Amino acid sequence: MLPGVHRVKITLAGGRVGEYWYAWRGGPRILKAVAKTTAALLREVEAQAAEAAIAYKAAVKPAPSGAFLDGLITKFLSPPEGHELPAHLAKLSPRTVGDLRTALDVVRTDLGELELAALAADGARKVLLDWRGRYASTPKTADTRMEALAKVLKWAKDNDEIRSNPIEEWPRLYHANRAEVVWTKADLIKLLRGSPAPFRTAVLLAIFTGFRGSDLVRVAWQHVGKDAIALPTGKSRGKRVAIVPITPKLRALLDAIGRKDVGTVLTSSTGEPWTHSGLQTAMQREKRERKIKGLRFHDLRGTAATNFIRAGLPIPDVATIMGWDKVKTETLASYVTAEAVAEGMLERLRKNRR
Repeated sequence: MLPGVHRVKITLAGGRVGEYWYAWRGGPRILKAVAKTTAALLREVEAQAAEAAIAYKAAVKPAPSGAFLDGLITKFLSPPEGHELPAHLAKLSPRTVGDLRTALDVVRTDLGELELAALAADGARKVLLDWRGRYASTPKTADTRMEALAKVLKWAKDNDEIRSNPIEEWPRLYHANRAEVVWTKADLIKLLRGSPAPFRTAVLLAIFTGFRGSDLVRVAWQHVGKDAIALPTGKSRGKRVAIVPITPKLRALLDAIGRKDVGTVLTSSTGEPWTHSGLQTAMQREKRERKIKGLRFHDLRGTAATNFIRAGLPIPDVATIMGWDKVKTETLASYVTAEAVAEGMLERLRKNRR
């Protein structure tokens, strides 16, 4: 075992296990080891990673000076004594923290020697945007790395580590718009016919509620009331609550599942609660067997929003169901087409005339 190495265990999709090794707590990553099934295999993978010792020697050095971006990132990632994570990262999921560290490894490599004083200089914003532009061929990745840097600089400004943050706001390269991509009735019949009952139930609950996959697997019977499901959303860390009315179709589905006093509404074929990764894996398997292309599990959310709009629900109500913090044109446009919005308006007009 290399002295001083900080090891972080990770659990990946498909039952894989792994570890990230960092030169020191909060320092750069020197090894990512992943095994397909068991911890024993993981040990074998680690044993074969002899090059880690070379990387370790190159990475282990006195903590970078606080006058440079490299040192600022180390401060951002370093927890207090006796804690695994600093307070500003403690509420994030392990996967989110891992993704953040990965992005900041790239920031360290590219910009680690940038003096913090330069952040207040004229042209600093352009320098950082130009750096992001190096990765413009993969816009989502480019934005992920810029967002990681922005988190560090916001934290630093809030804690008086720097005087100026040139990217308090910044334009994104990646704009997802899958409003045209919805699961039709024919698509759903093709997907669900002959599929395992627990999977069918999960898909139907997604269609009737519009929950994100990560929230869908968290829905517990304690969230189910007489007329609505009220679920604090994971993406907002519980600050916003998605309120979904229990329609006749949703009520019939809940009745068919059978209410329990405790536990999650959805369970897999093993009787255990679904995991988000397990649900994604099941979707990939069922799509592959039925040769369904171009549709994702997350598109069930957009399909639900489209159905709510077409049924005549006003946009603020749909925002409440979807758990949006406020109604934004760009947020709605990424899920629902203008035609669907118009259909909803016409439906409300018909009801008003009646």
